[in-house]
Amino acid sequence: MHMKLGRSLYTLFRRGLVSEPHPEHTIPPRIDIGHDITWKIAKRISGVPYGSLGENILNMPTTAHIMGGCPFGLDGDEGVIGLDCQVHNYPGLYVVDGSIMPANPGVNPSLTITAMAEYAMSLIPLKNGISPEQLLMFEEPGEELIPVVE
Repeated sequence: MHMKLGRSLYTLFRRGLVSEPHPEHTIPPRIDIGHDITWKIAKRISGVPYGSLGENILNMPTTAHIMGGCPFGLDGDEGVIGLDCQVHNYPGLYVVDGSIMPANPGVNPSLTITAMAEYAMSLIPLKNGISPEQLLMFEEPGEELIPVVE
């Protein structure tokens, strides 16, 4: 899957960020073993297995992990946040959750969100010139720097 600016039925033909399947690396809308197990369990408990319309009719993978809505951009006209995840024109306000992901990766997004949050936090300068190593040396707030681990 790759992203581009364009129009689609999903954006109601307005210009926006749209995804297109990658011809060689597609995300399967269905995982056969999961489908088979769901049917077996449903039969055993007299249940009815359901799927989403997108997966069954449109052959598109779907998820309950809703993402997007807070796009990256070089300035406020292009997006909500900059490449440092800071909201344009609001210094010190950062967005580091699933809303900054432009599209669903097709798998649980928790590790991607965590990696993006770590990236964003790595760009925030420390106060008073304290290095990350020094932060690990405090035993109690307000005490002098005392190495905890040699």
